[in-house]
Amino acid sequence: MPSASATDRAAAQPPLPAMPHAVHLPVVDISPFVAELRAERNGAAGQSDAAAAAELAAAKAAVARDVDRACREFGFFYLVGHGAAPEAMRGVRDVAREFFTTASQEEKNAMAISSESVRGYQRDWHEAIGKFRKRTPSLPFPHSSFRLTVGLSIPHTAPTTTVTNPADLYAEVDATHPIHAMTTSPLLKGANPYPTQPAALRPTVEAYVETCKEIGTATMRALAMALGLDDERYFDRLTGNGFWCMRLIGYPPLSEGTETDTDVGISCGEHTDYGCLTILNQDDIPGSLQVLSKSGEWINADPIDGAFVVNIGDMVNIWTNHQYRATLHRVIHQKSVFRVSVPFFFEPDFDAEVRPLARFASAPASEGAPGVQPVVYGEHIMRKVSNNFGKY
Repeated sequence: MPSASATDRAAAQPPLPAMPHAVHLPVVDISPFVAELRAERNGAAGQSDAAAAAELAAAKAAVARDVDRACREFGFFYLVGHGAAPEAMRGVRDVAREFFTTASQEEKNAMAISSESVRGYQRDWHEAIGKFRKRTPSLPFPHSSFRLTVGLSIPHTAPTTTVTNPADLYAEVDATHPIHAMTTSPLLKGANPYPTQPAALRPTVEAYVETCKEIGTATMRALAMALGLDDERYFDRLTGNGFWCMRLIGYPPLSEGTETDTDVGISCGEHTDYGCLTILNQDDIPGSLQVLSKSGEWINADPIDGAFVVNIGDMVNIWTNHQYRATLHRVIHQKSVFRVSVPFFFEPDFDAEVRPLARFASAPASEGAPGVQPVVYGEHIMRKVSNNFGKY
């Protein structure tokens, strides 16, 4: 999820900095790790002959090199070979779009977040404060968007601003979950709210969550190998019961002609994500997601059919002592069509302690990086959520 750490910096940003540079993010084919993970879960691990095992090991090593390069140079990459069916990727966007465009306001209001829970529909620009443009007489509200964060959201509108429909979902919490021993706050506890219509939304989302959890596990294994860890399953122990978040976001269309109007357009100001991995499923509208390169130029992360856009978050900064660094990115929606994106945040366990890996603990942090402090992920996310939603 987006980190609040960018707030002060982004508040001083001009509305639309330099246009994106013609550089493309790398593409990583994760299929060897997905195949091995599925073989394990089907009880077929280790059943191949020596030649096939050697071929798999070489393929995984090549993927790990690609991941290492992508994380060091960009912090972002396209992910292919992930095993998610195209109809599943498209289907979750379709049900999100249907909800945002056809559900009644009464049903949306019934799912609204409150002082008791951040799971639900939100009418606010809580992530926009300090990141989006300041209010002016001609722009009374920041450019914002509705989110359904399963734990959902909607902000206020203004004539020249985009309102995003967000819905947020989090890993559900039962009576035995470690969250109960770590906080008395109700904000992240409980179950996710779902609308009655479209009826397909809940089963579609729940199946999609399981797909993303598999992709996240496979990608973290590739990351472990990229980092030179002896055990590529190292992160399995820290993410096996991960406190994931999934967000359905709808960006309603702007009026014709806004593409050249610099008073509108930033739907989500520049930020890093404060977790582990973000696995983004976006529709086919180009020029929306932008990534800040190491040279300070914005790169369009335009959709590639069948590919996810993956980026590393702040927890990877800690594990690697900033050898890998989460990258600033933003969303600019200026189109006269409705845009949908579905980020899945693959996160550590709520009670996982995140600290620099032994091989990086004594290494100097990369130039300009702040000092690394270990965190317990649940405490970390509670601070972030409380900052973002405290007014509720």
